[in-house]
Amino acid sequence: MTLRRRILLYYLFTLAISFVIIGFWSWFEFNEQQEVIRHDGVKAALRESPLWEAFEIILFGGLPALLLGILGGGLLMRHALRPIETLTTELEKTDASNLAEPVIRSGNGDELDRMSAVFNSMKQRLGISFNQAREFTLHASHELKTPLTIMHGTLEQMLEDKETLGVHRDRIASMLEEVQRLAAIVGQLAFLAKADADQLTFAHELVALDLLARELEEDTQMLAASANITVVMTTCEPVFVSGDRMRLRQLLLNLADNAVKYNQENGSITLSLCTQDQQAAFQITNTGPALAPELRTRVFERFFRGDAAHASVVEGSGLGLSIAESIAHAHGGSIVFEVTTDGHTCITLRLPTNPK
Repeated sequence: MTLRRRILLYYLFTLAISFVIIGFWSWFEFNEQQEVIRHDGVKAALRESPLWEAFEIILFGGLPALLLGILGGGLLMRHALRPIETLTTELEKTDASNLAEPVIRSGNGDELDRMSAVFNSMKQRLGISFNQAREFTLHASHELKTPLTIMHGTLEQMLEDKETLGVHRDRIASMLEEVQRLAAIVGQLAFLAKADADQLTFAHELVALDLLARELEEDTQMLAASANITVVMTTCEPVFVSGDRMRLRQLLLNLADNAVKYNQENGSITLSLCTQDQQAAFQITNTGPALAPELRTRVFERFFRGDAAHASVVEGSGLGLSIAESIAHAHGGSIVFEVTTDGHTCITLRLPTNPK
């Protein structure tokens, strides 16, 4: 049965009950009038005003029928449209992580059931496309590693060769730098592809996050020295988390590298680590130019590098924050980008604590 027909039947059912109530009360009034005529005569019946009789029928028959129609119609329509609400909820929860989970079908063959079947088919096709894209990225990055390693080694040998002329040496050094950059991008793509395919393995050990933050402060100072950027650690509370120390260090270094690149000369970077609501809250703030409001929600997208003015002067692949987000989620945490009231860029990392 189609949804339209089901709603029509519900409506006709409610309408029929309303007519029954009106008809019953009208019969009651007419029967009462006949009894008056039978016992007291026509004159006694004529003393009753027709207007009052009509008012009684409307008041005691029409009004209950109207209320029943509204209440019953609302309940029946709610029951009829409940599958739409269920389907809408399922659609809202759909993302790349649950494409393999089909939407539950009612099986009654109506429009919503057919829509669920179409949506399940679409989810299946999307899942296949996502898997193909992940496999392609993973295989391509794996296949590229060997030729890049060979090219890297060959260029290094050419640089070390004393017979290489100086004019060629500069070109070889430039090529070697580009090969290194390409190898780094390939490595980042392989990491993200494995993260999407849930193939990454993480160690589960007790990590002193405050020690990593202190190490990060020193590393950031070295990264920021060339641009005369001041690095300050305002708070560093002792806090332990459970996870992979190497991956967490990679996450923090990506945040620091981003804060240095997207900063201004003679600017500053502020680091802080504290405990909030049984979570470790690490913040890194820099004085670089703030992104436009319409771009702030895209900072964790892959290959996103801000506006054209930033991208033209800053080196990078636009994958650092995507990798940081993947590592944070793998550790049960979250990472948020925001712009403070004074126009500074702030990234907040939250991880569940693990008491020592």
